[in-house]
Amino acid sequence: MVTERYRFECHDVADCDVVVYSEFEESIYEAARSHLRDVHGRTVSDTDIAPYIETLEVT
Repeated sequence: MVTERYRFECHDVADCDVVVYSEFEESIYEAARSHLRDVHGRTVSDTDIAPYIETLEVT
């Protein structure tokens, strides 16, 4: 049973309203990096993204 989910909300530009959820920590980082690269043209590391990943408890 999944007890945690992960959330990334893009704050790269003011009008970007992308929010990504995942049950797997590894995939949230991959999704966030892909979004920032493909949509905003930015190449970032996991360290850059880490402050923007939120862990949510599943009840």
